[in-house]
Amino acid sequence: MEEQMKRLLLKGMLGILVVLVISSGMPARTYRRPAADNFLTFSCFIQPLSFGYKHRVHDYLYANTNLDYIRSDSDLEFRLGAEYLFPRKIIIFKLYGGGGLQFSRNEGYQYPYVAIGTNFLFLFAEIIHPLKSEMGPKYRAGFSFTF
Repeated sequence: MEEQMKRLLLKGMLGILVVLVISSGMPARTYRRPAADNFLTFSCFIQPLSFGYKHRVHDYLYANTNLDYIRSDSDLEFRLGAEYLFPRKIIIFKLYGGGGLQFSRNEGYQYPYVAIGTNFLFLFAEIIHPLKSEMGPKYRAGFSFTF
């Protein structure tokens, strides 16, 4: 298990390095678009049903919050965190990554989490990985609106 975690961490760090090199504009000159002020997300394609809001704090740094309804546990999960939206597009994808804390209506404070995701057109997809050994990642996909 520990060896698998080391490999996963190494792959993640390599992936972040590749994303940083591509987003820095080193491979080619690309137009750097200004970041949107706010994002409103609605996840309905993959359970749980969730709503989210991201507010730009500085340049490409966002404060975010998500509210997920877990039907099987009859529970609400609330996430509060920060995300960095990479300034360059990769084809049609705008990547972001971040982390924060998760709270549960039934259990109170649960654990910190790490998230990575992408916005494309008016859609988004996201992987939320809790920093707790017994739990696997959660996936979200749905609509993302900027305003």
